[in-house]
Amino acid sequence: MKTINDIKSVFRSLSGYQQEQVLEELLQEHEVQGKVLELATAEVLEERGKKPYPHCGSEKVYKRGKQNNVQMYQCQTETCKKWYSETTGTPLWDIKLKSKWQGYLRCMEKGMTLKATSEELKISIQTSFDWRHKILSSLSKFVPETLSGVVESDEFEIALSNKGQRNLDRKPRTRGTDFKRNNEEEITVVQVVTAVERGGETYMKAVESKRLTTEEITKAFDGKLKDGTLLITDSHKSYKSFVKENPAIKHKTFIAKDHVNKLDKKIHVQTVNNKHKKLKQFLDPFNGVSSKYLQNYLNWFAYAEKLRETKHTIKQWVIGGMLASNPYELFLLFKQNAVNIRI
Repeated sequence: MKTINDIKSVFRSLSGYQQEQVLEELLQEHEVQGKVLELATAEVLEERGKKPYPHCGSEKVYKRGKQNNVQMYQCQTETCKKWYSETTGTPLWDIKLKSKWQGYLRCMEKGMTLKATSEELKISIQTSFDWRHKILSSLSKFVPETLSGVVESDEFEIALSNKGQRNLDRKPRTRGTDFKRNNEEEITVVQVVTAVERGGETYMKAVESKRLTTEEITKAFDGKLKDGTLLITDSHKSYKSFVKENPAIKHKTFIAKDHVNKLDKKIHVQTVNNKHKKLKQFLDPFNGVSSKYLQNYLNWFAYAEKLRETKHTIKQWVIGGMLASNPYELFLLFKQNAVNIRI
């Protein structure tokens, strides 16, 4: 019987192209067998123990065996007594084709479109759409609670999109730039307010606005900047007003056209600008994202960037979704406004 070292030796003798083929085939076989899903589920069970009932939050629950290898529970609250599973309230809830779930996450990791994913996995576009937003609904858990230290901030402008909506009160656009920017009658852009800790977390918030006001910046930051944080921005007057109203936050600026403070080269937002460049590349393949779903995509981008340096990204996607506390409510809210793309 060959040892692991024997296998490694044979693998090293292959060409780069052959090595890629072997790895891809092994990965697909690994995913079809559901190994990543099993490992992630086992790790979640070990870390969390008994799962509270997602609807009433009760921790007075008992394990009640397994169905299709999924742990079942029963809530013991007198007014409840309901049964539920380990996947209830997670993106894996009510998924019929779990054998394709890991392959789907792999497609998301690659940034594939809904159509390309549906063709790759032989599922309908509607299923591809629903699975994507089940997953994205869980990612709000990973939005950083606070930012501190040196934080760069700037905004990135995206055209407001009503993609997928019907009965619009305007003529449809024939191309992405076919709109009047910031006209008097309506808001036509979304500002993506981005704050990045140098060497740390990334926070993004979508705001429908012609030009950011102090009030909108305050809502976007949502109290996330800790006292003593050094906020670096351009000389936009709304940021100055925001800091004036929050004196515990330090503030340094530069002239936007100069891109850096000429007296102190450390005062810049190049980290944020780099994030915006990557965000644009990330969104380009989707040919426009509906603005009502944009925040989900921003969370997806930030979370994927965070996992980029880990070795087991698919496993972390599954664990993250299963540990999320509120994807069930977020997904139900999403479904109320979702587009039925079968029509």
